[in-house]
Amino acid sequence: MIRRLSIFYLGSTVKQLKINASDGKLGGVLDIYFDDKFWTVRYLVVDTRKWLPGKKVLLSPVSFDSVDMENGSLHVLATTEMIKNAPNQHEDEPVSKQAETKLINYYGWPNYSFGLGGLAGPWGGYTYPQDLVDAQNSGLLQNDVSTDDAMDHHLRSVNEIDGSFFGYRVEASDGEIGHVSDFVIDDENWKIYYIVVNTNDPLASDHILLSTDWINKVEWASQKVFIDLTKDQFKEIKDFDPNEPITRAYEEKLYSKLGKPKYWEL
Repeated sequence: MIRRLSIFYLGSTVKQLKINASDGKLGGVLDIYFDDKFWTVRYLVVDTRKWLPGKKVLLSPVSFDSVDMENGSLHVLATTEMIKNAPNQHEDEPVSKQAETKLINYYGWPNYSFGLGGLAGPWGGYTYPQDLVDAQNSGLLQNDVSTDDAMDHHLRSVNEIDGSFFGYRVEASDGEIGHVSDFVIDDENWKIYYIVVNTNDPLASDHILLSTDWINKVEWASQKVFIDLTKDQFKEIKDFDPNEPITRAYEEKLYSKLGKPKYWEL
């Protein structure tokens, strides 16, 4: 399959999608759950409160049939009845490893935690979720997954980190520089490539992009993201306009300015 140049979308744009089953409408997107080890979207949390109140409906990118970001719609390979009967959790419950395993086995989804001879990676060692599906259809993967087979649990909520008012604080190596206001997602491999940081600094860029590869750690208890850059380096970063597309030329300037390895050349 010929892969296009990555096209990025803000997490806030993804949360505006309307989700459709193969036989009808499901609802909007309430949240995005991602794996903080690989910074990859694992599930969209669908708003089904009108027809399935109190339940948390999770849909994996491996179940996506087509995504039309321009028209704000996403189609999944499942019927409304199948989704209704899935082992969906109560909306207030966290997603445990056991619950995730039940969900994967119910839908018959390939498990993203292994593939390619057991190699761990964003999609079981593959780059794209569809490649993992193709491997399963070719008999290269086992279908049933036990809890013991599942990888360590790393699911996190986008809503938690970007916040309703203020997201997690972002710390340079020598001090705070702002807070997380959004995420940048590739809608083909569903990797989160960047976080958008609101600097709240009238003397610097209002919003900047920071690669998730530059994150040293996230302290979930204190709600802080630590970045491998200094405050002076942040001041050199060109202002990011959320209304403008992220081009390769923009990425070239960003990575060159900071002297960082370019992921597309690795």
